[in-house]
Amino acid sequence: MAVESYVPLSSAANFRKRPIDSHGKLRCLYTKFVAAVQGDINSTFALGTLPPGAVRLLYPLSFIKCSAGGAGLLLDIGYSAYRYKQDEAAANDGIEAGSANGIVNDFSAVAAARTVLDATSMKYDFFSLAGVNVIATAQGAVVPLNFTMECLLTYLYE
Repeated sequence: MAVESYVPLSSAANFRKRPIDSHGKLRCLYTKFVAAVQGDINSTFALGTLPPGAVRLLYPLSFIKCSAGGAGLLLDIGYSAYRYKQDEAAANDGIEAGSANGIVNDFSAVAAARTVLDATSMKYDFFSLAGVNVIATAQGAVVPLNFTMECLLTYLYE
């Protein structure tokens, strides 16, 4: 055996692809909800809008805190369609299709808890011309009366 010196993959010359990798600014998107009325399955929560430009979600620094949603309440967190380039060579060219569960799929809101999102992370890099709307959709059960939810999405922004 020999003593080794290991170099991370991130030190390769072409690893950093965008300026956000070197000098992005840390920002947070915070929202709080109290369900004043009961909501059916597919009820939505508007979690806010990520700014235009390059955005990288940081799941280990993001969380959802909610009251007990009852048996079967799951949340899908996704985003609306957004434009990522200006010129159009064909219809819908430069449009990223929306995804109801593209960020987090089947987040359990059954029990009251504060849960970090990194275990269920999916898409994390966005580049948009006008921002990206982030939405959560109730699945599996109705949203109970007086259900509370706080969401903190932390991201790097260039």
